[in-house]
Amino acid sequence: MKKIYFSLLVLLAGSFLVMESCKHEPDEMPGPGGDNGGGTECDTLNISYPGTVYPILEQYCLSCHSGETPDGGLDFTDYSIVATLAENGTLLGSIRHEEGYEPMPQGMAKLSDCDISKIEIWVRDTTFTEPPPTECDTLHVTYPGTVYKTLEKYCLDCHSGPSPEAGLDFTDYNTVAELAESGLLLGSIRQESGFEAMPPNGLKLTDCEIRQIEIWIEDTTFVEPPPPDCDTISVTYPGTIVPILEQFCLSCHSGPTPEAGFDFTDYNTVAFLAENGTLMGVIKHELGYTEMPPSGLMVPDCEISQLDIWIRDTTFSSPPGGIPCDPDTVYFQNTILPLLQSSCGVIGCHDPGTATERIILTDYNSIMNTADVEPFNPRESKLYKVMIEDDPDDIMPPPPRSPLTAEQKAAVFNWIAQGALNNYCDDEECDTINVTFSGTVWPIVQNHCFGCHSGGNPSGGISIENHADLATLANNGSLMGAIRHEAGYSPMPKNGMKLSDCKITQIQIWIDDGTPNN
Repeated sequence: MKKIYFSLLVLLAGSFLVMESCKHEPDEMPGPGGDNGGGTECDTLNISYPGTVYPILEQYCLSCHSGETPDGGLDFTDYSIVATLAENGTLLGSIRHEEGYEPMPQGMAKLSDCDISKIEIWVRDTTFTEPPPTECDTLHVTYPGTVYKTLEKYCLDCHSGPSPEAGLDFTDYNTVAELAESGLLLGSIRQESGFEAMPPNGLKLTDCEIRQIEIWIEDTTFVEPPPPDCDTISVTYPGTIVPILEQFCLSCHSGPTPEAGFDFTDYNTVAFLAENGTLMGVIKHELGYTEMPPSGLMVPDCEISQLDIWIRDTTFSSPPGGIPCDPDTVYFQNTILPLLQSSCGVIGCHDPGTATERIILTDYNSIMNTADVEPFNPRESKLYKVMIEDDPDDIMPPPPRSPLTAEQKAAVFNWIAQGALNNYCDDEECDTINVTFSGTVWPIVQNHCFGCHSGGNPSGGISIENHADLATLANNGSLMGAIRHEAGYSPMPKNGMKLSDCKITQIQIWIDDGTPNN
């Protein structure tokens, strides 16, 4: 049990002290002495300190034994005081009105038999070594949400501003971290011998607040301050890390030729760089690492803290479940890039070698820099406007290539309207029950294959313009060989990402069903 700063003499004599100003009239006692306040059933099974004993003390004792000058120096809001009186017999002696003890409550009828029984059970069943569990949240302890609020309550009056007490500014995380790491913070708030008791005005942090600070210190590696209002609790790869990578990294590190060969849409690549220290080295701009992002910007402190937490808490053995696919979101890597690569970024048009009108439509950076994309404003974006042109001289893709379908145009429109992000997902709902040619397989072909393998000069001399063309490729094995990237086949889509496992599975189901035209 933690040290109590009252003398033993005061503790033992406390039950005999009477503060004359703290008398109660007998009729203030609810229910006659000796019964259960009206004869209701007495619950002696679910006894706890916070739920049972403390409410009794609150009702009958705290009017005298609390505040700045508690009767007898005994503050019953302090569990340690109550525990000492319970352990040495004083508490039960007083409420039972035993000989040699000052009967309590003062000037009131004796507690009901039920209340006395509950306190007896609690005393009998309790090992008085630590405070019992209370309504104290020790699970979700964070610096900004828990510790800083406690410091704000007790410490910032003195330890903040232009000239903080002892030069210690508690609004500076590094100051708090240094005191925590050295043991000074806990020594002071516990008011241990050899430390200056804090707060200095006679108050003391509650047991709960002290325990929360203890937990924070135990669980913290003091390297970087977590910024205020930064969610460091619910850090996940798909929900937290992927959006950070999308915002700061994917413009360079994705697509067919990612910068330095690092594709950040691939979890294994990110995990490798995280585990060997490279990821944090580059975003923290540490000595010996290339600063990232390369634009001179720096990832904000909150995002750095979240990446730190993810790396610290992750066992890098296998990729997580995946990046969830929102059915209402159009993903660039999944839908838009394959469509543009297939329909527009082909040899002779808008590939890097040809770059008609200096427009390249084979990767995110080139699309955003050359195709006049206005995020959130598709109708002012040239990329979308040329797709809906009526003039055959201006429409894209140009004849004799097939125009985009209404669904494909809508996808481009919605992608731009949603901000034209370089986004990606891989955890999609996969319907393997209702697979049809028209509703499942052909839309995949249209988005990933049709742009190259249609028109008067199809790529590789392979035309896929209808069910019969595709069924021929499916039945001779070349379709699955190409999309599975098997040895001996040209991997398809060319220069694009491999089809998702779901799409490959759906096409295989259609083939296994006999390639029906349904």
